[in-house]
Amino acid sequence: MIKKILKGMGITLLVIICLFVILAVWTSFKASGYKETAIPYLTPALTEISKWDAQTLKSYMTPTSIEGVSDDDLSKIVRAFSKLGDLKELGEYQFINVSTKAVTGDGSGTFVTYKIPASFENGEAQITVTLKEEGESFSIYHFNINSMAMIE
Repeated sequence: MIKKILKGMGITLLVIICLFVILAVWTSFKASGYKETAIPYLTPALTEISKWDAQTLKSYMTPTSIEGVSDDDLSKIVRAFSKLGDLKELGEYQFINVSTKAVTGDGSGTFVTYKIPASFENGEAQITVTLKEEGESFSIYHFNINSMAMIE
């Protein structure tokens, strides 16, 4: 009786381990497809955006991302980000996910999300960027910076 229970637990554990391995391989496969296209787009884009000019940020964003944001609000957001100072270094890009959304309007498409640790003049930050695939290129769909340096 105990052998059957242990055998069942062992098989269950083996299935769970196999599922995690399959998930890791699948994520790696999806990430490698965008490593050649998304990262070469993102590195110069983040460098330009980190000069903290509202119009530069706006030029990289998708139209749907900025349609509800006034120029005044965008300037306030960029001013808050500018507390970080100049960009010193971008860390290793961490692939988060890729998803396809089908909705009415301009919100449909394929979206790729990365997290990037960054070092700025006034502190460290975590940048989260979601790119919208647009043919052979990308646009920024979502952009967020988390840093204690912006609070001080």
